[in-house]
Amino acid sequence: MSLGDEFTTRSRMLAQRFLQTAVVVDDEARMALDRDEEPPAEIVTPGRNSRTSRQDEQNPASREASHALDAGSLIGSFSGLGIICGAIGPTDTAMETMRQADIVILDWRLQEDDPDHALNLLRELLTAEADLNSLRLVAIYTAEKGLGDIGAKIYAELNNWGLEPEENETKAEIGYRHGRIVLYAKSDVHLVPQLKDRSVAETNLPSRLVDDFASMTAGLLPGIALTSLAAVREGAHRVLDQFGAELDPAYLAHMACLTNPEEAERQIVVHVAEELRGLADEAVAAVSPAGKQAAEHWIRNDGRDRFEFDDKQLELTQTIQLVTEGLDAFPDFSKTFKKKTFEFLSAGFAQPGALGLDERLAWIMSFRTVYDAPAPTLWQGSVVTMQQDGNEKHLLCMTPRCDCLRLNEETVFFFLPLVEPKAEMDQIVVCIDDKFKRLGIERDPSRWILRRFKPSAGIGAVTAEEQEPNGNFEFKDSCDVRYTWRGELKAEYAQRIAQNFAENLSRVPVDESEWLRGMAKKK
Repeated sequence: MSLGDEFTTRSRMLAQRFLQTAVVVDDEARMALDRDEEPPAEIVTPGRNSRTSRQDEQNPASREASHALDAGSLIGSFSGLGIICGAIGPTDTAMETMRQADIVILDWRLQEDDPDHALNLLRELLTAEADLNSLRLVAIYTAEKGLGDIGAKIYAELNNWGLEPEENETKAEIGYRHGRIVLYAKSDVHLVPQLKDRSVAETNLPSRLVDDFASMTAGLLPGIALTSLAAVREGAHRVLDQFGAELDPAYLAHMACLTNPEEAERQIVVHVAEELRGLADEAVAAVSPAGKQAAEHWIRNDGRDRFEFDDKQLELTQTIQLVTEGLDAFPDFSKTFKKKTFEFLSAGFAQPGALGLDERLAWIMSFRTVYDAPAPTLWQGSVVTMQQDGNEKHLLCMTPRCDCLRLNEETVFFFLPLVEPKAEMDQIVVCIDDKFKRLGIERDPSRWILRRFKPSAGIGAVTAEEQEPNGNFEFKDSCDVRYTWRGELKAEYAQRIAQNFAENLSRVPVDESEWLRGMAKKK
């Protein structure tokens, strides 16, 4: 097996471990289908209007059989892969089930032979606000011959819905934003030669879909994420057992002892997250989805014989050595990069046209994800943009978290400006209007900013309000100046910045010999 094949095999293994659920939406699903016995004509309900052959128009029973889904075989094959699969009709409650599934399989003609119903389900599934950033695989599984026409129709609709589909000649696989739609025909459907491999039996469809999901998630970072999430799914009951109801009295005692009892919930959430992190750490250590061996597979699978890093080139084996042994394995190379920006490294590994990868990863590693509920709170680590007199100022809140809670009156908040980065500045990457920007933290006392805020009613803290129609969250100070919320640093990063700020502030001024100070700098 080649290393390229090993990379593919590894990706499939990780994907299969992650996948847990699939749902089939088809109004003609059957748990068993006797293909050898044709039902008597007098008791057969006419099937869908045939679009595949004149013979089917004359034989409704044959037509119905060709469109019926052998759900039992499909469910059994999914079960053999460790994936739970269910079959449902296109009812009013189908959407909730579809949203919970890892893989969704749709018949093209639902309810009275109408493809518009499948498109409506697809639109509702993909365009709901909660699903816009979901990594989702949807399969169209049909008895229709015109897969190309179906793909073209879906492609046009994805464009209309603003989902930015990727151009594809056959339209049998359509990538869009964070997901993919794949088209397959049933095994007895005769397709044009270029789509012949898209004809798949029910028993083989689950394996093909696992391959499709694996190709969507192939990569080093996806491997870490899949392994971590799979471990969390598998170990969820262990975490539930750890936080059993028998501990409720101790929790109530802890809650009663807090100055602000409402903090108890958030404190326990942190410990639940630590348990989940333990599961992920254990799984990643055991599988090593992005370790040295996986990195070598990635580089070989890239297909290049040479990699260009700025004005230097490395052969394949040297590139592998660079990653697995580090820059120190190439002393001259290392000196070059220490004098320049390390962006040349990621640019060398990336395909042409990839921009801003370092900024994006830096943002992921330093900012925590904050969802709509609860609304963002203004405290240490909050990054905001102040809007005043048509100008924007990016600011980092430095008021300690404990001083941002239990507020019952107007309170002063302390901010440090975020400016164009300079040498020796602490730096962070901020996502501003979907663009990543590297900024430096200004410590000059003359530029510090103090602003007064009133706590939100009944909350005891300053919380942001969502703005329509852009969906941004904004704080408003006592002078009605608005601050657009840009994100929140992870607690440890915010604390490190606070510690560096405090150390710089506590420097002791000493009159000393300039000669002695100069000699110390030389060393």
